[in-house]
Parts: sequence; C-alpha cells; structure tokens
Amino acid sequence: MSYICIKNLSVIFGRNKLFNNISLNIEKGSLTSVTTPSSKGKTTFLNLISGNINSDNVFINDKLIDADMKSKIALITNDSYNIYSKTILEELLLCTNNINRIKKYLKTFNLINYINEIPQDLDYVTIKKIEFIKALLNKCEIVLFDNIFSFMDKYEKIEFIGLIKKYQEEKKLTIIYTTNNMEDVIFSDKLIIIDKEVLYDGSIDKIYLDEKILKKSKINLSLERELVEKLKLYNLIDNENYTIEEVVDEICK
Repeated sequence: MSYICIKNLSVIFGRNKLFNNISLNIEKGSLTSVTTPSSKGKTTFLNLISGNINSDNVFINDKLIDADMKSKIALITNDSYNIYSKTILEELLLCTNNINRIKKYLKTFNLINYINEIPQDLDYVTIKKIEFIKALLNKCEIVLFDNIFSFMDKYEKIEFIGLIKKYQEEKKLTIIYTTNNMEDVIFSDKLIIIDKEVLYDGSIDKIYLDEKILKKSKINLSLERELVEKLKLYNLIDNENYTIEEVVDEICK
C-alpha cells in the first residue's frame, strides 16, 4: 500500500537541478534507505517529506502534508546537538509526563545512567539516541534520519540500525534514512538511488547484482563488494556474486 507518494517532482536550486520529474512510492511501515551523490539532494528529499519544504508533489495518505501530519513526523539530522534542556530527563518530560515510559526507553537504549546528565556533555551517538526516543515518546508515525551514520563507527552503526529496525517492526513505523554507504542499507526493505532521476527503486538483494547502477550512483561500496572488485581487477576471481566466505575460499585455493 502506497503511503508516501511523490509525483512528478522537480527541484532546482539556483543552476543546480536536484530532481528531474521523479515519482516514488514508499509503503507504510517500511524501512527505506535513500542515497544520492554528495550534495545532490538527500537533505532536500527528507525536508520535502517532513513538510519543512512545501510541495504540491508530495503526498502522505493521498493528502498534501499539513500541520497535523507534520506533528507525526520526526526529522533527525546529523547536527551535533538539537537538545537544550538542563538534563536528559527534563528534555524527555517535554514529550510526556510518564516517568515509567521514559525510563523504559532509556533502559532499552542503555541510557538509564544518563537520565540526569547535561545533554551538551554527551557524545554524538547518545544525542541521536535521545532524539530517537523523543520521536517514540511523541508517537511519531514517520521517522526520518538525515545521514546520521556519517559520524558513527561500525559498531555504533550496527547498534543504532538495530534499534531502528526494532521499533520499525514493533511500532509499525515508516522510517527513511539517507546514507552514502552500502554497509548502512543491509537491513532496509528497499533502497532508492537518485541522481536527478531515479536510478534504482527496489530491493537490497538486487542492487548488489547491478554493477552499472552501483558505479553510476557513486555509492561507497561495502568492504565485501570493494574486495570482490579488486580481486576481479587482478583476475583472482571470475564471478562477482561471491559471499565474503566464498571469496576467502577462492583465493586460498
């Protein structure tokens, strides 16, 4: 079922055309990752869906985004701090006065010990977790993450994506996040690649088999894919559709 619908959208900033007549559908309750070449529209794409940029070409539930719908959408950016209360507890009390509910989320996110900490003293990943908790406490139906993984290491990413997937499934959230790295998209239901036009809109499995689109889209390939490409270059393997275990077996023969 189409939930978020973009119809014939074109966006031009100055002389730079970001989107050229693109049309997309995103299903309710899905986890979608979106990538574009650097500085080619990822933030704009999410601002259109959040309603921060008005458009007559973006629809949610077949309706243009109004104030009521905007209140159900959370946009979490890669800015370091969007929290200004004295403590984490005070910040979360702005969303609900249910202390037990707040503590439950803090425990799940392994942040219960930070409840009385000053937000500005906390690291980037902890702040992003707090912002996600705020979205959950506010009962948002759509959560948008704008390239937040760019400042996380591999282990922080895995943990955070695991939390995203957990609440996407439990709360039936519609989640969209932008990234430039294939390693970040593996838990997504689908991947959208845009370079002015839609280059790809489909499952994660199929994109790994489409070498032309991967190269054209300028995505940072996963470590596994980069290894396969290098081994093919030196004629050490003859098939690109290897798992990492098969690659190791092949070169160790």
